[in-house]
Amino acid sequence: MAHITFAFAWLFSLPAFNNKKFTFYIFTFWILLLFLALRYGYGTDYWSYVNKHNTAYIGSGSVWDQKEVLFTYLNVLVPDFNLLIVLLSVFYIFTVHYLVKTSNLSKRHYWFAILIWLINPYLFLVHLSGIRQTIAICIFVFAVNFIIKRKSLPFFLLVLIAAGFHQSALFLLPFYFFLNEKKIGKFGFVSVISTLLILLFTPLFNVILNQVVLYFPKYFIYVQSIEQNSLRSILMTSIIFLLIFLNINKLEGKEMIYGKLALIATGFALLSIEFNMIGRVGMYFDVFLIVAIPMIISKIKVMAFRQISIMLIIAIYLLRYTSFFVNNVGYDSYKTILGY
Repeated sequence: MAHITFAFAWLFSLPAFNNKKFTFYIFTFWILLLFLALRYGYGTDYWSYVNKHNTAYIGSGSVWDQKEVLFTYLNVLVPDFNLLIVLLSVFYIFTVHYLVKTSNLSKRHYWFAILIWLINPYLFLVHLSGIRQTIAICIFVFAVNFIIKRKSLPFFLLVLIAAGFHQSALFLLPFYFFLNEKKIGKFGFVSVISTLLILLFTPLFNVILNQVVLYFPKYFIYVQSIEQNSLRSILMTSIIFLLIFLNINKLEGKEMIYGKLALIATGFALLSIEFNMIGRVGMYFDVFLIVAIPMIISKIKVMAFRQISIMLIIAIYLLRYTSFFVNNVGYDSYKTILGY
């Protein structure tokens, strides 16, 4: 069911259905909204959220963490979990639509943005399971608008609100000072590569993580985990990282901010070879790949290179999509919205 729905929704984003006479891409979002709003038992964490919702609503405890009070209040305010799912689905779809519409992405590239959103399983599919963090991610999307406008107070306020749903959002606060529309100079390129190499091949990354968890003790168990991403996954991420890294300076204005967010996303993905759970922080930035990759591809002047890049990106995400459904035990819960 999921595959058919995604394919049907994606069709409405194709350039043939979106030109001067017709604009049908909005049906893509309506179809996906229905898919989300009607889901039942969908995702690995669905029933955990149902149980926590019931616990909060009868007043016998917080939903997840005492510091994530906004998510607890949300569960108390909305008496029916199915209604909560509908409301959060509307918020999620509106957020992605807002991101696509307010970026500088041309309508003729919407098909590529939507395709990345749907076939990268760690975007759309995982967003539906991790409800708390998805709310925080959506809030961060709106917060980035204030980075673009260089308005610090609303940015910090929105990030603090996001932390009320998922505490990990507090890690986003310093990024206000690093994200801007300036192109990356030679020193910046060297610094990015040097930093990645140092974090990957020296003990420094583990030292930093152990210091950070002193302030976020509930994440200590994840630091002790030996789970790592596969070498194949890292190699595929490296290709995406290099594509963004080598072409990022072709972006202009606020496009550059989206490009830097995408670069950060792939950087975190590379670091997950050492510590798999760092990808949870990277999820805040992954959502911007939806617009950043099509932007970068559209700036490649040589048609042959552009076509090869598109096919390479699609192949990488299709491999991940297939692996997500075929090779991972327990992901049957993502195949239908009708429960299991």
